[in-house]
Amino acid sequence: MNHTRLLQIINAYGTNSERWPEEERLAAVHQLEQDSKAQQAIVSLKSLDAALDSYVTAPAPHLRNKILGNLRKSWVDSCIEWLMPSFDELLAYFWRPVLAASLPLITGLLLGSSLFTVEIADTWEDEIELIALYDSGNLNE
Repeated sequence: MNHTRLLQIINAYGTNSERWPEEERLAAVHQLEQDSKAQQAIVSLKSLDAALDSYVTAPAPHLRNKILGNLRKSWVDSCIEWLMPSFDELLAYFWRPVLAASLPLITGLLLGSSLFTVEIADTWEDEIELIALYDSGNLNE
């Protein structure tokens, strides 16, 4: 423990040694007993430390809701809200997961049905070519 680290601990954790990190507390107290500049810093900071300890903040009402309201929604949540707006919160609570789970299935069905649209156009020209191939095979025998 050195003077600089002791001052960092005092500035970060206050003048009460019980608040200092346990792994450095004994070394810091030992350094404080030997360091007169650190003792002067503790005396000058005790009034600030007492003022900070006595300060009480008023609880902010609905702080959790404000924070969650300011968070950005993901694009998935926005799509789900767009597809199924929440008129009834209970209904939306149950149906949104079902809708979210069925979207990949619906997308797969739509893509699959559009990929396998093969038109078989039987024309007379194709028939004539097939007959010609069959006949040429019989002639060689």
